Amino acid sequence: MTLTPRPIRLLHADERLVVVDKPAGLLSVPGRAEPRCASAQVQARFADALIVHRLDQATSGLLVFARGPEAQRELSADF
Repeated sequence: MTLTPRPIRLLHADERLVVVDKPAGLLSVPGRAEPRCASAQVQARFADALIVHRLDQATSGLLVFARGPEAQRELSADF
């Protein structure tokens, strides 16, 4: 069964982080055969957004992106 993902929903954005609701069926980061992913959608709007963690393709939930390398290091340590 193939899941058709719904669009990501922006829940929060500030100067330090971005939080989105990732739907099931969407990759968190680009795959070998599937370039469409949550990180590409977020980075299209926030060019400095960096992934902090990932969710499995079949898993829906909140994804946190850091705004810049310093925020990414700090948020990654929190996870």
